[in-house]
Amino acid sequence: MKAYPEGAFFTSPRIRGIGISILSVFFLLTGYLWHMQVLNGAEYMNMARKNRVRLVRKRAPRGVIYDRQGDLLVDNRASFDVEVIPEDVEDMERVEERLSEVLGIDQKKVRERIRGQRAFTYLPVTVESDVTLEEVLAIEERQPMLAGVQVGVYPRRRYIYSTSAAHLLGYLGMINPEELERLRGRGYTPQDLIGRAGVEKSYERFLAGRAGGQGVQVDNRGYLDKVLYRQEPEQGCALHLTLDLKTQQAAESVLGDGGGAVVALDPRNGELLAMASGPAYDPNAFVPPVDNEIVRDLMSREDHPLVNRAIQGVYPPGSTFKPIVALAALESGAVQKNTTFECTGLFTLGRHPYKCWLERGHRRLNIVDALMFSCNVFFYNTGLRTGRDAIARMACEFGVDELSGIDLPGEKAGVVPTEDWLKEMRIGRWNPGDTVVMAIGQGYVLLTPLRQAMIMAAIANGGKIYRPRVVKQVVSPLGDIVERYQAQLIREIPLREKDLQLVREGLWKVVSSNFGTGQKARLEGVAIAGKTGTVQVGPEGKRRNHAWFVGYAPYADPRIVIAVLLEGKESGGFFAAPAAKKIFAAYFGVNPEDKAPAPTGSDTPHPAQERRI
Repeated sequence: MKAYPEGAFFTSPRIRGIGISILSVFFLLTGYLWHMQVLNGAEYMNMARKNRVRLVRKRAPRGVIYDRQGDLLVDNRASFDVEVIPEDVEDMERVEERLSEVLGIDQKKVRERIRGQRAFTYLPVTVESDVTLEEVLAIEERQPMLAGVQVGVYPRRRYIYSTSAAHLLGYLGMINPEELERLRGRGYTPQDLIGRAGVEKSYERFLAGRAGGQGVQVDNRGYLDKVLYRQEPEQGCALHLTLDLKTQQAAESVLGDGGGAVVALDPRNGELLAMASGPAYDPNAFVPPVDNEIVRDLMSREDHPLVNRAIQGVYPPGSTFKPIVALAALESGAVQKNTTFECTGLFTLGRHPYKCWLERGHRRLNIVDALMFSCNVFFYNTGLRTGRDAIARMACEFGVDELSGIDLPGEKAGVVPTEDWLKEMRIGRWNPGDTVVMAIGQGYVLLTPLRQAMIMAAIANGGKIYRPRVVKQVVSPLGDIVERYQAQLIREIPLREKDLQLVREGLWKVVSSNFGTGQKARLEGVAIAGKTGTVQVGPEGKRRNHAWFVGYAPYADPRIVIAVLLEGKESGGFFAAPAAKKIFAAYFGVNPEDKAPAPTGSDTPHPAQERRI
């Protein structure tokens, strides 16, 4: 046996071989660890950092909107949005350049969009909304070169009938920082849209729904590795409106491209049947991708298409104010059923002359015929006898100076002029001439088309003022009724039935008589009562007329009240009354071209066959 020196570590070749092998493995492992941790440590650290769990938010579809018949007015469609997650992008400039090529957008704009929305690096920012399928495929093909870029599929608002009911439905806009701060607790993010007008705004809390999300594990390139958990978004509640689409479309057709407003109400409960405002706009213009040029134009135009004239436009009522003056006069005892005044075409107060619209005069009239002829001289006399305060009290009873409380944002109240109001506005002192012009709805009296409809509704229903409503009920995605709104009576004006009946008779003759100013509203098979009006607005030299018609039907059992205001039209009787006829016809399902009924009532032949107000 071979002897080994004392103290030798390896006592045999076999043991020495094993030791050498162990040392070799040790050195290899050490070298590999050195390579990973020292030479490429930063790279691997970065890769490990990006292998993580990520929360992906899923927007909720907004609730859909129906009219009272169940016709769908607003829904949602799918949209492909190209997004960038800044945290996952290694070379932002190259990504911007490639996105610019694929999407056909200037690289500077791509950069602006990313920086403009970049609140948190881990949240996706939208570079382009509603891209085509071809663009989606192009993104997918270039995905290895577009780390940090993804295509999301999101619900997009769609207003099915374009401009129809635009002011009532409203539109959406990006949430601003103040709103985000206020609503962050309800799950809103900087990427969210929010209601900006109409029911989209006033019912935001029901329509918005609840966003969902999923926790996903992604690899170092941002690719989905696996879904860890998922919570589906909850769609917003559906709104069922009181609106009648056919009546609404008829209202819009009479406005055409001109300015004005139409309001139709159910006088039995205040439900809104139609609300149109012209000029109109298309709410789809505010749905991303937004064309900024179109939006800027809508916001800067001199004819203000975004203003809802039905609730935000205040106008002098003109002769449509005469029923209020008549009721004030009858209630105060200033005039009675048989009180008459002579109209020679001119009324003089002091040295100041006030004309009737018919220069040769209407001769002697009582209150019913004065309403039928819309005689100014009769109401000049009646106004002076009644007095400003009694007229103002009656106007306030009808709520002219109040907000109606309709469930739409941005409503304006009208004006009932008083001595205090004149002082507040620094206009000067009240004089009897102000009472004279007030009696024919001119001067300082102002009201909205919605209030006009409410006044006529109260005359038709016996003095009841109902809060107007647009939404009938709110229904959850599962079909449960979340809110159901009942008719809300604001107050009942204490009017005497005999006085109301005199006014109603006059309004009926306005349409049914051959000498009434509103005979062009006459409709086959439907008894209509109403009042015309024509007002002059604007400074001397730029003055123009607006035409009014306000009426209800059927006369014996009113189911609908319509207020029509046409800006720039010379005569209520010649323009607004036939416009109202078309809307009545749509509501009652009658052909407006059918021959109108023969005149009824005890008409007195009169030479006044020319243009009437």
